Amino acid sequence: MNCPKCDTQNPDGARFCFNCGSALVLICSNCETSLPADARFCFNCGHPTKSGQPTTSAEAAEPAVQPAAEPESTPVVESKPSDDMLQRYIPRGLMAKLEAARDSGLMEGERKIVTILFCDVKGSTSAASRLDPEEWSEIINGAFEFMIEPIYRYEGTVARLMGDGLLAFFGAPIAHEDDPQRAVLAGLDILEAIGRYGQEVQRRWGLASFDVRIGINTGLVVVGAVGSDLRLEYTALGDAINLAARMEQTATPGTVQIAEATYKLIAPLFDFEALDGLEVKGKETPLRSYQVLGAKAQPGSLRGIKNLEAPLIGRQDQLATLMTTMKELNQGRGQIVSVMGEAGLGKSRLVSELRQATAADSALDVCWAEGRSLSYETNTPYAPFMDLFEDYFDLLPGDAD
Repeated sequence: MNCPKCDTQNPDGARFCFNCGSALVLICSNCETSLPADARFCFNCGHPTKSGQPTTSAEAAEPAVQPAAEPESTPVVESKPSDDMLQRYIPRGLMAKLEAARDSGLMEGERKIVTILFCDVKGSTSAASRLDPEEWSEIINGAFEFMIEPIYRYEGTVARLMGDGLLAFFGAPIAHEDDPQRAVLAGLDILEAIGRYGQEVQRRWGLASFDVRIGINTGLVVVGAVGSDLRLEYTALGDAINLAARMEQTATPGTVQIAEATYKLIAPLFDFEALDGLEVKGKETPLRSYQVLGAKAQPGSLRGIKNLEAPLIGRQDQLATLMTTMKELNQGRGQIVSVMGEAGLGKSRLVSELRQATAADSALDVCWAEGRSLSYETNTPYAPFMDLFEDYFDLLPGDAD
């Protein structure tokens, strides 16, 4: 199948172009329903297709135009349902950041390290053939709610809706230092939400299996916005997006599969199962990928070099000030201390040194309880206190209420 966007020839069965990443499925330009490649009319809305030729998602995203009621009247342009769906799930704080990124020019074409997430419903073609088109449309729209919300929760960007799947970026146009971690957490949350939704689908429509598969990769791409609305229709070029699509295509339904580039950035934080021997066209040797099993109960650190500890230098005055407050605490005078500084100056290291010095001082009788608020937990009430109690009482994610 030749890609309708860049005319690159792709192997049979490919769902995304390995040159530009465009979807190779036939998508109705009116309602964005995923169709068989030889379909002449959409089975959901009856709209004619382009003679059975594949349509890119960017083409499918063009707004439909209603015929004028009178010949001389002006055609009315409808807003797409996908636009409304995306708008509904963008948190107010993220909306402000996206508007600021657009106004500052961050959405113009640029080279960036981005974590790419592909997600789609497994077996949608066969399932759609057994249901009424309106029923299948209701099922897919319901699934999108559970697929979109976690991405926005971790401040990713839904770049494209593709029939029964989506493409999302973490790191463009809004970048964070932990974008790979955010992408994997979003993927795990999608699996959990779709698992619950699948039970509802089975109960209401009798589908025995309704699941999604997720592929993630991190790498250098060229990204740029198409249009200027808040849907942020992005294009992305580069080998990294092709590999992310390959991760999704080969993932087992109900799992998150990541490429080695992403694994190296988050290895201390999650449990994995290594998957060797993944054949990718254009690659001379098989690639290693990983299935994410879940977050570690006791995550390691992403900073520093494993098994290498260097002495703290140049912070004696600050450490002495903190030790003074600990001695006063031991005498019954409680205080609040704020440690502030630019990223990377060693705030966490200073607190770690204080904890070690406190434990080593036999004259101090102090119970140390520590809770952290992570960057993506700004909308979670009492996040640092929840973390503190989980650590103090040794609570694990799998523990019952």
